[in-house]
Amino acid sequence: MPKRETRKEKVERLRRGPPSVTLPVVHTSISLPDKPGLLWYAGLGAMAAAEFVEWPIALLLAGTHFVENHSRNRDVQALAEGVDTGA
Repeated sequence: MPKRETRKEKVERLRRGPPSVTLPVVHTSISLPDKPGLLWYAGLGAMAAAEFVEWPIALLLAGTHFVENHSRNRDVQALAEGVDTGA
C-alpha cells in the first residue's frame, strides 16, 4: 500500500510545480502534462500504432493539443477554442 502524502509534502509538491523537461537543442523548458493529459497522448499513440489513425494525423492532433494546453498567448488560445467549436 502506497504511503499517504502529508499536507506539508503536498504543499511542497504543488509549490515546485509540474515536472518539466528541458529540450537540449532549443534550450526551452516544457512542463509535462498531468495524468489525464498523459493518458490522452498514450491513447492517441495507441490508436496510431493500431492504425486506427494515420501517424501524420496523430502528430497533428498531439501538436494542436499541446499548443492549446501550453500557450500563454490569448490570441492562440482564442484560435484553439474556435477550432474546438468548429468556427
